Amino acid sequence: MAAVPGAREHEPLSPHSWYGIGGRARYFLALEDGAALADLIARLTNERVPYLVIGAATNTLFAAEELPGLTIKLATSRLAVEGSRVTASAGYLMPKLAADTAKKGRTGLEFGAGVPGMVGGSVVGNTDVIDPQGRLHTLSAADCRLAYRDSILKSAKAGWVVLSATFETAEDDPSRIRDRIKEVQRHRRQTQPIERRSLGSTFKNPPGDAAGRLIDVCGLKGRRIGGAQISEKHANFIVNLGGASADDVLALMAEMRNRVFERFGIELEPEVRVIGRAPGQ
Repeated sequence: MAAVPGAREHEPLSPHSWYGIGGRARYFLALEDGAALADLIARLTNERVPYLVIGAATNTLFAAEELPGLTIKLATSRLAVEGSRVTASAGYLMPKLAADTAKKGRTGLEFGAGVPGMVGGSVVGNTDVIDPQGRLHTLSAADCRLAYRDSILKSAKAGWVVLSATFETAEDDPSRIRDRIKEVQRHRRQTQPIERRSLGSTFKNPPGDAAGRLIDVCGLKGRRIGGAQISEKHANFIVNLGGASADDVLALMAEMRNRVFERFGIELEPEVRVIGRAPGQ
C-alpha cells in the first residue's frame, strides 16, 4: 500500500469526519478522479487487503483506534446535465448539487439542500458502481432496492463502490427552485441541531413511530457523557460539544436503546454507520 501513489500512512481520520471523531487509517488515499478506482479495488480484493470508501462521512462514526487496509476518500466533483437527466459523481455534495442544478433551471433535487452528505451515500436513480473485482455496472433504481434508510448497496452489495448517480429532473424557473431550497434549509434549521457537529439521525424510525419521540419520552434530551450530548432540540441526534470520543457516543447510543426498549419494548436500529466496532461494544 505504501507504493500506491498518494497513499499516506497512519492518517488521522477526525479531519475527514463530519463528527470530528476518529482514530487513524493504516493507509489513506484521497481521490479527486475515479478513473483508476476500478483497477485499485480489483487489486485490493485480489490481495485480500480490506478497504473502506468514504465521502464526507456525515453519518459515519470511526470507532477503531486504527482502521486496517486502505481507506479511500472520494472527492470527485463531476456534474453533467443532458436534458432532464442530471449525472453527478459520488463525491459531489448534495447541497451543492441542489444549488448548481437550480441555477440550470432543473427541479427535483431541492431536498438535497437538507442532506449534508455526498451523492455516493444518497443515490436515488441510475447508479454507476464498481464491484469488488473491479468490474463496472449500472444499477437502476429498481436494482438498488431502495427502502427507508436502506438499499442493496448497504446489504448484499456492501463491498461495491458508487462512482456516480443519474437523477431525473424537470424544468422550472430558477427563482422558484431557490425558494424551495430556502424552505428546505429553514425547516432543517428549525428542527435539527445544525449549529453543532452530529451524524444526523442516530436511529431509524420504527414502524409507525419516531425514534426521537420515544427517546424524548424517556427523558433523555440533554443527557451527556463526556463531550457527547443527546441534543436538546432533537432527541434522535447526538452532538459533539467538543472533544467527544467514539466511546462517549457509543455509550449514549447504548443508553438510548436500553431505555427505549425497557419502556416500550422497541429495539431501535442504528442509522449511524459505526466503523471498527459494533454499536453495542
